[in-house]
Amino acid sequence: MPRPAVDYDAYVKPIPRHTSPLPPESSVPIRHYVRSANDSWNLLVYVERNLETANVYEASLNRHMQNLRVMVLLSLVEAFERFLKELAAACIDHVGALVLDSRLDVFTGKGSNLAWHFTTTGSLGRVLCESMTWCDCDEANKRFRSILSEPYQPGNFYVFPSGTQLPAALRDKQEVMDIVWQLRHSIAHNGGVITASDAYKLRVLSKANVVGNRRLDPTKGDVWYIKLFLDETAENINREVGNRLAALLTTLLAGDPSLFDARQKAQDVANLFRQAAIIATESRNPI
Repeated sequence: MPRPAVDYDAYVKPIPRHTSPLPPESSVPIRHYVRSANDSWNLLVYVERNLETANVYEASLNRHMQNLRVMVLLSLVEAFERFLKELAAACIDHVGALVLDSRLDVFTGKGSNLAWHFTTTGSLGRVLCESMTWCDCDEANKRFRSILSEPYQPGNFYVFPSGTQLPAALRDKQEVMDIVWQLRHSIAHNGGVITASDAYKLRVLSKANVVGNRRLDPTKGDVWYIKLFLDETAENINREVGNRLAALLTTLLAGDPSLFDARQKAQDVANLFRQAAIIATESRNPI
């Protein structure tokens, strides 16, 4: 029997209009991350709690919960990736037009793509950051190091520093983060399958044997520990980037006191990072 005809134009094309408003936390990168990460984790907890009182087939339950744990893990990593993107965009909006050096040359894109972004956001940072992926420690390091560098200097600030790189408070995260990025790749691009090449990369990164051509089957504890790691890393990065941005703005203001009002800028930075900010001699707390 032939499959019934479906008018896909009528049913698929309207889907992009089926949306809901962003949460109120979305205007602050760290709060947006926390809201999204908690929502993802709470989905797993909610489903488990309600299934405890239901009559289900264990085999089917295990299969569906495996899929849900994988999806939640991916959602956590994607929320963290978006956090990096939003944080970088906010930094560019604060300093991008104040320095005439090459700090923004690390951001490249097609003119048409940039035009589409600019007509809808009006934010230089979002124009440069939203169309790029942020799931690589080296790329994130290169971009933040450039954005937050002293004027006409190569910069020495890393969001995933190694060895003696600065800031010291963010060291010793890159090895674990590289594993998380690779897990994200396996889920997003291989449907949760650890391919042979994925297994090789994960073996090198984790320094332990990883078998390829198998489905990723994380436990609830696995998902929880990834969330804890990303929560801690996001909180630390938010703090250090906020401090570095305030220091850079202080340097810029010393060179030209007419660039901006230090009091208002300190308040803006404090609100953005949800922590005290000091620019020049002006100290402000978030409101």
